[in-house]
Amino acid sequence: MLDAYASLLNETIIRVYDSIMRLEEQMLARSVQNLTIGELHILEAIGKMNGDACSISDLAQARQVSLPSMTVAIQKLAKKGLVEKQRGQRDGRVVQVSLTRTGHKYYTMHAYFHERMVRSLLRNIPEPERPALLQAMQNIDLFLKRQLDEMNGCEEERR
Repeated sequence: MLDAYASLLNETIIRVYDSIMRLEEQMLARSVQNLTIGELHILEAIGKMNGDACSISDLAQARQVSLPSMTVAIQKLAKKGLVEKQRGQRDGRVVQVSLTRTGHKYYTMHAYFHERMVRSLLRNIPEPERPALLQAMQNIDLFLKRQLDEMNGCEEERR
């Protein structure tokens, strides 16, 4: 059983996660049709490569999904005209993915949403408290990554 502080922290984490997801869904519904949050986050992963093409394997690893799942997602995004696929110059077996003009537009729009969200948050956090907030978020991130790695390790052992 959690004590009062831990219960409040748990409820707050859940509310923050839910609020971010709802905001993203509403932003997406208002500006883009026929695109899921998951697809938008794939565009984001590609966009963060600074315009460079990236392999489907790199994307699968970055998004922590299986290669077949990412391959299907990229095929859907290509059909929607949001990504382009081409064979790698060094290795023709590797498929490189890059954003189309429309895909880049959606990536930029999503990045702007996150920028506005963070600026709005920081507006209410005094400068001396910001390092503690960042450290706490990094600790949460590290904890969640470790949990995912452990779960993925267990899944791979079962296969």
